[in-house]
Parts: sequence; structure tokens; C-alpha cells
Amino acid sequence: MLSLTLGGTKEHYLKDGFNGDIQAILRPIQRGIFQFTGFDVLAPHIVYAPVQQTDEVRQEILDNFSRRLQAIENELPIAVGKY
Repeated sequence: MLSLTLGGTKEHYLKDGFNGDIQAILRPIQRGIFQFTGFDVLAPHIVYAPVQQTDEVRQEILDNFSRRLQAIENELPIAVGKY
């Protein structure tokens, strides 16, 4: 599982967004490194524009990530897709 923060908003990372499709950006890592070497690939944990969030929202993001990690063994792999 990739875990990352991005400076832009979610809209910046859509297919036609300013920075391009985040899933396409991550695919070489998920497929070419993780999947290729035998790892199951879990959905990435992405936080968009954390600097633009309030302290309360950032704390909620951290709490959600903590809950996800505590139950990660129950997650199913994602279909990464072809290049």
C-alpha cells in the first residue's frame, strides 16, 4: 500500500485534472514494483492538500488512517490494471 500526501486537491489529480490521473501516476509503482515482485497491491492511502485542512480535519484523517492500518489484514487487493 502506498501512503502519500499531495499538495493539490483531489480535482487536480483526476484524469483531466491539472496534474493528471493519480491512479495512472501510481500504476508504475503498484504494477512494476509491488505486483511484479509478488506483493498484493492494496488501495493507496492518499491525503489531498493537508495543508489546506483545519487541525480537526487533519486529526480525523490521522484517525481514519490508524483505523485502516489496524484492520489492514482484512483488505482485499485492488486490480492495478495494465499499462
